[in-house]
Amino acid sequence: MFVYTYSWHMCSNKSIPIFLLICVWLCNCTQLRAQDTITISGKNFGKFHEISLRDKSWLFHPEPVRGGGEPALGLFGWQPLHFTGFGKATLPAGWHGIGWFAIWLKAGPELANRKLGLRINHDGASEMFIDGKPIGGYGKLGRSAQEMEAVRAPWDLTPLWFSDGRPHLLTIHYANHIGVYPDFYGFEVLLVDYQPFAQRMRHKLILYQFAPICAAAGLILGLLHLLLFFFYPQRKLNLYYAVYVILTGINGIVIYEYYFTSYPTVQYFADFMTCFIKVSLLWSGLMLLYMLDYGRVPRWRFLTLSAIALSYIISYLIRFYIFPGQSWPDGFSIVFFVCNIDGFISVYHLICKKRRSAWLVAAGVSAVTLSYFFALDDTFHVWSYGNNAMRVFTLSIGDLILPVCLSLYLALDFSKTTQSLAARLKEVEILSAAALSLESEKREMASAEARKLELMVQQRTAELKEKAEKLHELDAAKFRLFTNIAHEFRTPLTLIINPARELLADANNPNTENYHKLILGNAERLLQLINQLMELSKLEHGLMELSLLPLDLVALIYDHLQNFETLVVQKGISLHFRCSHKQLWVLADREKLDKIFLNIISNAVKFTDTGRVDVFLQQNEHGEDSFTIQVRDTGKGIPQSKLPHIFTRFYQVDPAASYVPEGSGIGLAIAKELVELMDGQILVKSWEGAYTEITVLLTLPRATAPETEDEEGLILNDENARYALGEDDDRPVILFVEDHLELRDFVRRLLADRYRVYTATNGTEGIALGMELVPALIITDVMMPGQDGYQLCRAFKEEPRTSHIPVVMLTAKADSGHRLLGIETGADAYLGKPFDKRELMATANNLIILSRQRRDAAGTKNRWLNDPAYLPSIEQAFMKKIQLAVEKHLDDAGYGTDQLATEIGLSRIQLHRKLKAVIGTAPGELIRVIRLQYAHALLQNRTATVAEVAYQVGFSNPASFSASFSRHFGFPPKMVTANPGNAGN
Repeated sequence: MFVYTYSWHMCSNKSIPIFLLICVWLCNCTQLRAQDTITISGKNFGKFHEISLRDKSWLFHPEPVRGGGEPALGLFGWQPLHFTGFGKATLPAGWHGIGWFAIWLKAGPELANRKLGLRINHDGASEMFIDGKPIGGYGKLGRSAQEMEAVRAPWDLTPLWFSDGRPHLLTIHYANHIGVYPDFYGFEVLLVDYQPFAQRMRHKLILYQFAPICAAAGLILGLLHLLLFFFYPQRKLNLYYAVYVILTGINGIVIYEYYFTSYPTVQYFADFMTCFIKVSLLWSGLMLLYMLDYGRVPRWRFLTLSAIALSYIISYLIRFYIFPGQSWPDGFSIVFFVCNIDGFISVYHLICKKRRSAWLVAAGVSAVTLSYFFALDDTFHVWSYGNNAMRVFTLSIGDLILPVCLSLYLALDFSKTTQSLAARLKEVEILSAAALSLESEKREMASAEARKLELMVQQRTAELKEKAEKLHELDAAKFRLFTNIAHEFRTPLTLIINPARELLADANNPNTENYHKLILGNAERLLQLINQLMELSKLEHGLMELSLLPLDLVALIYDHLQNFETLVVQKGISLHFRCSHKQLWVLADREKLDKIFLNIISNAVKFTDTGRVDVFLQQNEHGEDSFTIQVRDTGKGIPQSKLPHIFTRFYQVDPAASYVPEGSGIGLAIAKELVELMDGQILVKSWEGAYTEITVLLTLPRATAPETEDEEGLILNDENARYALGEDDDRPVILFVEDHLELRDFVRRLLADRYRVYTATNGTEGIALGMELVPALIITDVMMPGQDGYQLCRAFKEEPRTSHIPVVMLTAKADSGHRLLGIETGADAYLGKPFDKRELMATANNLIILSRQRRDAAGTKNRWLNDPAYLPSIEQAFMKKIQLAVEKHLDDAGYGTDQLATEIGLSRIQLHRKLKAVIGTAPGELIRVIRLQYAHALLQNRTATVAEVAYQVGFSNPASFSASFSRHFGFPPKMVTANPGNAGN
């Protein structure tokens, strides 16, 4: 006998066709297998257009387990197999989860070149070959459960043609190491007549699609009633209904997944869920009927039914997941029938109570009962193999009938209840209307006179209220006017009185000329304030006139930009002026143009915190006398809703400002009126958070430049750059916040000999500059544009980095009430305007000396660390925050001042000035002290050696640590470990 050996270890995917060709050759070399060839004719397909090859004459050869021997393949190496749908109890001999299966097929003459199809149903992975050529397969083969990927494909068709009447070898390489269903380890192959079977398959799929459709409808109904329960939780009927209908919907989805999922484990889980849900549906359906009948669920019924449902669920868990493959009768159909009799009793009670549309509930319960026995359980074996799709369709429709009937019943019942309530409400309304009619008749005569008297009182009250409001508005306007005028008058008076005193005190004072200029300038300022009041009245009554004189428009704008350079530098923004001409001489009213440009440019700079302010001046092409001035900033912008109102008098985009000087809220309005007085036009564009652009169009007659005019360009200077810069200067830093330029210059010269003086023009700038500088003392005016002195003082006192700084307030409001308000906001001193020079100098000197004394006391022997209660509460919190930040990075040798400043949220300079002012210690020294104090505690507790402690507290060298420790404490670290009780801190 001829025997051929073949190495199975070489049987990889590439060698499969060679192996199959050898098998074909071997089998064609002999007649021993001829009688096993399956001949197929058209009549074999039957009414379902398919032939099952499950119990035909198959040949099987096991593939050895990895590491096994090499079996000889030949004619007698294959064993006959007559049933491919084998289970765990009927495994083929030698089966180890993977093997080869072969069958000879021969087509009758009428099937030659006719399109056929193969359909394979399995829970494993397969590869299919015809005469050694691959034609398809599903999943991924493997010699273990980890290597294999199981896939189901019971609905897929693989096209197949037999071109002649010779026998052809169908070979299947199949693996199933999982065995999801213990009774189905194998597979089933069906040969189908492709065209009629595909048409029948399409019809079946349409019927199967009703399962998810009905499930979706059930889920929608359930969710709707669940929402109704959430809105009205007292009506628990909606909850039971929602649970039942949602379970119905889930059942439809599970059934659909059982038939169409590609994963055997999902199908097995769906099989379990079908059993679980049918028990849950029985429980929830009966609960729903009890609620309809009794209005509640009887306790004994609830306990009995819950015990039955729980026992069945536990039994299904045991059957599916503890003893899979074990099947035993559960008698659920009998239990279902008995329980449904109790449900029909509840329906009977509804009918006896003459509940409207109770027949709908009866119809729904009947439909569910019939659907269970005739479709789900198929108790009477109604459905044959080919009608399974119709069975699923019938089950889906039957399960949906009860939810639909119950929805109609509940809707009709709710409608009846609503109609009853409406009828009762109408009766109540009729009775109430009659009672009210009688009552109104009684009250009509008594209230007639009362209404007349009330009307008269209201009229008189309205008249008095209107007069009172007008008087109140007039008083408020007068108060605001006089307050602002008093503030404006007191500042020039201060600058007149103090220079005059200086002149009287010392006739040889080198600043005599400056004092004369201050006296003269502020006297003129007082006259200018009075003239502005008169001009405001003239503008109000249309009596304003223009005084045209030659002026250089370029130089005029430069003059205004010069006044804002200091503020621009303090805010960290840039100011640019662009003009293609060096000079533009025109006839114009300089005073009016000053007011226009001052209002527009000051607004642009004031409301720009980052970016730049650009000023453009150009002569228009269409006329020599036509000019365009544009001021564009990158500030906060103006909301679109507020743009139409910005030229309205007394309108403020940000009405929260507490400082209201003369003309506050009318700057742009006056600018617009002055532009229109000069026959010009003013336009505005803005986008909130991006930019604001104001354009002024003016027609100004050209003029000839005077011969004596100096043509040198003007230079923009910075106050702080001229007077206060120089970081190597040891003098204390003072920040002076005042909106009056000449008063700022006077106080700067007054204090310049002893201190470095920085200035700011308003509260907002002062806060920003003070937070950056962390000065030794702050002197501030109270009434300022933007944020006033009270807000500035409060901002510094509440901020940890500046809370220690003394604040001196200067104000024209020197009464006791305003002094008390200043003290409450945290001010350390309060001086009224006009102030005395010696008083200001003494106050500043005393506050700085007192601050140093507190600092020295806190830094003595690290008192801030050992006795933090000595410091104010806000300073305690600040120092505690620093201590925790350093302790968190104790073992980081690279942690220093820069890292600490970043973590605390300050700059390096701010942190240095804050610590020097509070405890007199630099940041680097503070970090070293905290490390050494922590090291002392570790050594006292004997938690580690000296070297280990050195590394734990951030020292990279134990020798350096010992030296620093000795310098700080006066004794070496070894003394602490030797005598922990005697080594002091």
